[in-house]
Amino acid sequence: MATESTLPILGYRGEAVPNRIQRASAARDRLAILLPGFGYTLDMPLFYYAENLLLEQGWDLLRVEYAYNQRPDFQSAPAPERERWLLDDATAAYRAGLSQRAYGEVALIGKSLGALAMGHLLTMDEPIAAASSAVWLTPLLGEARLREQIARFGGPSLFVIGAADAHYDPTWLEEVRHATNGQTVVIASADHGMDIAGDPVASVRAVEQVVAALARFLLRSPEPGREPSVVAP
Repeated sequence: MATESTLPILGYRGEAVPNRIQRASAARDRLAILLPGFGYTLDMPLFYYAENLLLEQGWDLLRVEYAYNQRPDFQSAPAPERERWLLDDATAAYRAGLSQRAYGEVALIGKSLGALAMGHLLTMDEPIAAASSAVWLTPLLGEARLREQIARFGGPSLFVIGAADAHYDPTWLEEVRHATNGQTVVIASADHGMDIAGDPVASVRAVEQVVAALARFLLRSPEPGREPSVVAP
């Protein structure tokens, strides 16, 4: 059974970064860092099931709960300041998580805004002893800098996106898949929140498909060169 606590993480402007760390009862060498989106929190389905999946397998989990959608000062700040805020918070959390144990494997799982933070974390000019893998949930593929960072990282990657997401483009997706020799899951008709309009049953099935892909990617050997798959609801 995992134990839960909070780490003393100071990020942008020296302010505390809300977080929870869950440590596996048996000492393991695997850590997952969860980075939510702007409005898609860590208690929503994609993260909820990913968290349960990893806890069952004895991973330590660091939940970075920055909740910028509840911070009017973040929302009113100029774009460059919002970016610095996100990156400072994510970097502080990343370093704090890695300092907890001598991890042999680290997985970053980020959605949308969190995927932007991942691009920065995985290309920082500092040595990371642990092997890193990345789960990019609904990444903002229209951001050229993010695609460049993904290519620089080049490590094991799973890309998940909906075909009805405004940030989905087959060319951009193939670019990052090729750069990482990664795996992709494209959910037909799903939007940026991984919902399928007017069909809650299909939306639940979409979450099931994503969680199954997460299990294949994180708990077993990735399938090299896997082609993009479109999951029809």
